[in-house]
Amino acid sequence: MYYLNVYMETPEKAHLVVVEKEYFSGRRKYHVAHVEILEDSVSGLTSALFEMRLAPEWITTKTVFSQSGRPPRIKEEPPLILLSSEDDGLHMAEALRARCASVEVLVRREPGDLFRKKLKAQAFDNCHVVNPGMLYKSLSSAVRKGRLGQDAFYGASRAVLQPIGEALARSPELMPSFNGATPWFYALAGAVWHGETIRRIKRY
Repeated sequence: MYYLNVYMETPEKAHLVVVEKEYFSGRRKYHVAHVEILEDSVSGLTSALFEMRLAPEWITTKTVFSQSGRPPRIKEEPPLILLSSEDDGLHMAEALRARCASVEVLVRREPGDLFRKKLKAQAFDNCHVVNPGMLYKSLSSAVRKGRLGQDAFYGASRAVLQPIGEALARSPELMPSFNGATPWFYALAGAVWHGETIRRIKRY
């Protein structure tokens, strides 16, 4: 499956990292498929993300098993959009959910009742409290275990992620400075954290 992981630096500027999660011989593996900065109005960014979610290159096919013994089905799965922002804002999540997109929100602190009500997240199934230390731990662990290769951080199309790769090599245990690449850290690490932490099982 694909994650469209978006970090909103401002309401009009989004850092986007598309991460593919795959299984091979029972092992998780992550690949950075796309890196981009999007700048537009809130409505423009919403439309751009919605269009990317429907793009065929980010849609995967998977086998969905029945709980009642019926034959398995082959279904198409669009990417999951993960949103985070400097101020844990809701505007983009609300706009995307209004268009029926699959969106989950990563926040740094326990949200209040108004936040949960707006996202309909009383059950907390689409909103996760994840502090920066948790993100860094997941990212570092994925690199150490070979689930996220060094090629994710290097190359012409991924130059903006290079400071993160260098920081991980320098300090794999304690979260360091990213030399201006902190928004990219949030845009990448959220997808890896979700893939390592949240179990997604779809049945019919």
